[in-house]
Amino acid sequence: MKLEFKNNFVDELENIYKTHLIYRTIVVCNGDVIEYKKLLEDKDFSVYVINTISNINYDALDYRILLIKSDLFEDFLSNIISNKMNDFYTLIKFTYENDDIKKYISNKYYNNYEIMNNII
Repeated sequence: MKLEFKNNFVDELENIYKTHLIYRTIVVCNGDVIEYKKLLEDKDFSVYVINTISNINYDALDYRILLIKSDLFEDFLSNIISNKMNDFYTLIKFTYENDDIKKYISNKYYNNYEIMNNII
């Protein structure tokens, strides 16, 4: 995806943080995790990249943004749901190129309010 769109996404996220009280955001992106990490860190966000699905103590992490690749996201959701770990984040935001996975997740978890109420 073009750098301009990535910058727009980061600016949009920054504006959300300026106008809302946000604890932590999960950002779902494609294979361009490192690019998003750099752009977010350039805006002074602390960023943690989730590379594996495991029982991480997310509350102990001192990061505002958790970045995850879209191909890991469904397993990640299943893990946090099964372990009842739904209070370590405020928002789930999908990068612009992930509308398909956002739609899929929204359809699959439409009755899980802890997930659905946090997707933007």
